[in-house]
Amino acid sequence: MLARTMQTQAQHKRVWGFFTSSLLLVVCLVHTSCAPLRTAGTHRTDCTLKRYEYASVQMGSRCSIVLFAESEEIAANAADHAFDAISDVNRALSDYQPSSESMRSTSRNHNQWISITPLFTQVLVRSKEMFKHSNGAFDPTVGAYTHLWRTAIKENRVPTEDEIRHASELVGFRNVHLDAIGNRVMFKHASMILDFGAIGKGFAADRAMRVLQTHGIRSALVNIGGDIVIGDPPPDFPDGWLISVQVIDGEQWSSRMHSVAIATSGDSERYFISDGVRYSHIIDPRTGYGVQNQNTVTVIASNGSTADAVASVVAVLGAQIVPKFKAQYTDLKVFVDSGQSQ
Repeated sequence: MLARTMQTQAQHKRVWGFFTSSLLLVVCLVHTSCAPLRTAGTHRTDCTLKRYEYASVQMGSRCSIVLFAESEEIAANAADHAFDAISDVNRALSDYQPSSESMRSTSRNHNQWISITPLFTQVLVRSKEMFKHSNGAFDPTVGAYTHLWRTAIKENRVPTEDEIRHASELVGFRNVHLDAIGNRVMFKHASMILDFGAIGKGFAADRAMRVLQTHGIRSALVNIGGDIVIGDPPPDFPDGWLISVQVIDGEQWSSRMHSVAIATSGDSERYFISDGVRYSHIIDPRTGYGVQNQNTVTVIASNGSTADAVASVVAVLGAQIVPKFKAQYTDLKVFVDSGQSQ
């Protein structure tokens, strides 16, 4: 769990929330005004950076930002702008808010070009890339299925085959035409629903980290419901932030990391059981049904959107897809269930 939060001005503007996640984060830092810097052959003290932590409810999850800055004013201002960046992503991508750019775009006339924001274009570009690399196991057009399952689970049932078949007519990223240069998109079918749950938090964490960097904050950590993006190491731990991950079988591994992103995916906490069959909240876009292979996947990558998307795909397809992704992203590390690196 994150270390005790320092009281800051920004906290009065943000609301605390709680979440559960397979990814347990441990930040081994001490609240001091002068943090020792340990580097090879040297030992000196840096009295310019102090540690601050801020929290907010973002994208339906508890979001925290830990950062080092020269003053509380600098830290609070940077954190506020980072939270604003996350809110911008949610306003663009949410499939829970009818007013989001995603929902408004798909509700307009189909087979016509629609102007979209650069932010929305960027997410669609990354989604198209992941759709291609995953052979369709990653597909943000899966929204017709996820909305169907939300309704069915509230009614304590599994969707019927006819319902799944009807929803399938609205699923398929090949039915989305994207003009990335012109910031335009065209949907082949009316009433398609986009669900960016498999990439949105990682994408938002990336944007939040970039905002912090524009404020001169280099040593920072952004955690959106278990999707984590890590910047430079803390001043007193040059080898990185201490991260502990607990996998589904109860085992745990820890490592110090910096300048990476981490994401987990699995059904250890979110699933639905009907007639003895366990359905994950993770929907296989190729079938319309919740994944039934119980596992937990942790991915370490160079950025949050990649880590988030790959974790979701491996949760659907299993470890056999890992070599293909590692050929595309050479710095990728994947841990499935027992914590064994792939």
